[in-house]
Amino acid sequence: MAQTLEPFLFRLMISGPVSRQHTPRTAWGTLKSLIPYTYFTLGAVLMGIVGFLMLKVWPFHREKMKLAYHYLLKKVTGWIFPLSFSGKKKVLYDGESPFSKPAVIIANHQSILDILATVSLTPKILLVTNEWVWKSPVFGYVARLAEYYPITEGTTENITQMKERIQQGYSILVFPEGTRSADGRLKRFHKGAFLMAQELNLDILPLLIHGSGNLIPKGELYVEVGTMTMKFLPRISPNDSRFGTSYSERTKTISRYFKDELAQFSRQLETPTYFKRKLISNYLFKGPLLEWYLRVKLRLEKNYEPFEQLVPREGEILDLGCGYGFLSYMLHFLSADRKITGVDYDHDKIETANNCYSKSDQIHFVSADITQYVFSTYDCIILSDVLHYLRPESQLQLLEKSIRALKPQGKIIVREGVRDIGKRHFGTQVTEFFSVNLLRFNKSKNELSFLSKEDILAKAAEHHCDVEIIDNAKLTSNLIFVIKRKK
Repeated sequence: MAQTLEPFLFRLMISGPVSRQHTPRTAWGTLKSLIPYTYFTLGAVLMGIVGFLMLKVWPFHREKMKLAYHYLLKKVTGWIFPLSFSGKKKVLYDGESPFSKPAVIIANHQSILDILATVSLTPKILLVTNEWVWKSPVFGYVARLAEYYPITEGTTENITQMKERIQQGYSILVFPEGTRSADGRLKRFHKGAFLMAQELNLDILPLLIHGSGNLIPKGELYVEVGTMTMKFLPRISPNDSRFGTSYSERTKTISRYFKDELAQFSRQLETPTYFKRKLISNYLFKGPLLEWYLRVKLRLEKNYEPFEQLVPREGEILDLGCGYGFLSYMLHFLSADRKITGVDYDHDKIETANNCYSKSDQIHFVSADITQYVFSTYDCIILSDVLHYLRPESQLQLLEKSIRALKPQGKIIVREGVRDIGKRHFGTQVTEFFSVNLLRFNKSKNELSFLSKEDILAKAAEHHCDVEIIDNAKLTSNLIFVIKRKK
């Protein structure tokens, strides 16, 4: 029994999701995921029965019954997020309600949640659905009762049916990509939505959706922790010539506009705090002490926000003394344009870093002595809490080696406890004693030796570099030195 059940559970909960670069599943997370899916299934069955009675059996006030049915859909789908115990939904817009008058709403598509979330916004919304939704054994009958429009019938046929609904105040929602994006990247927009807007003489209302693909990625059933944020952009009227005059022109120009706005919106939301949960999930089932250590580290490091502000968003990044790869992965999540190399002499830590599910071609880890590692040239080199583990003669040699390896506009970020900051340096020594001698998260072959602030400034001046010093520590002597070549 153990030889079949345990491997099955391991594949189901850990190795299977990880092979698809998704978070491993926990027992509590799986239980929480069952609740919204159970509600969704039972709700769809109930709405099918109620809809049949309201729209097929009851012979009076058909239009009022249709609107009442849409109100019920709005309420039922709205409970998905509270019942998930994991996901939250935010809706952003400026000015008047996005539903003050009919429009063709275009939205990016990442997850099954996109359909449920948009239906929960207003009763006066009709979806253009693909064949998968239209024929779904769970939700398909509800979609047909709600008189959503199957894309398989063609745009021209749907437009004829839509005109009456538009006069009743309904908006039409289209996912122009035609299918969900597996990686969150925006796919090519098809022309159907823009033809509809032209033929119906309606505004186009762009809707940016962020985070749904992280809550329930395409092909997954597991519900992750996170927030789905929906942002309505300003309406684009039929007479707005900035985006072209024909639907073909508008498909291209609005697609580019949508892509730029979505990238800017994502950049605004995807902070170190946003990626905190993703970073922690990469170290699940690698030992309870390691997970605890990471959580404490993130709290002390403010989720690595200071480094995100200093490290270039693109280019070659070298993280010396990277340890388990916490900082390297966070920087990788925050910008896919960073090509990051992490180096550490502790083989076990590098082995752990190389076996995280978010590992990609843009980030790799090497087990090596950083004083002997052969440097290339870099846009940024990070030396965070590492110099004091080296022999005194090796510390300034490594700093000099790093300066020589910088590209013309490159920088070195040194975060180091300096010995000439009185009482605060005692705090640094205490934390290092716990880390090295008691908890043993860090290893040292040498006695710890700390540089002075003047040591670092003198070495930078020797190579004609500018130095910015950032002091945001209160209890330790840690300073951040940003070393740049003089222009």
